[in-house]
Amino acid sequence: MRFLWVMMTLMSSTVWGVESFRIQLHDRSVRVEGPAKPSTQYAVIVENLSLSDITGKFSSGGKDLKFITVKTTQSKTVEFSHKGTTPVSFKCLAPGFQEVLLVFGKGAYEIPPKQ
Repeated sequence: MRFLWVMMTLMSSTVWGVESFRIQLHDRSVRVEGPAKPSTQYAVIVENLSLSDITGKFSSGGKDLKFITVKTTQSKTVEFSHKGTTPVSFKCLAPGFQEVLLVFGKGAYEIPPKQ
């Protein structure tokens, strides 16, 4: 399992010319870490740290880009390209949760923010 995690991280890192977003899904919050430089190629590592399986989608401007299902305590890497000007967002469909924007150059941020 650890070997698979290392391989997914390497496959989606700057070694291949694509910096990655990391989305950590918790039971009551979502933590996002984003790359500093904007790109049209997106690599997103989705980690499910919650107690239930997650189904979600990536979208932009009302168009669905990718759908993903991640079992509890597992992670998946998704890659896609987006050349539009509208921001890309991730939304958990099941269980339902707030939509999260993928913002370049913002560093790490949480939804909802810690008090």
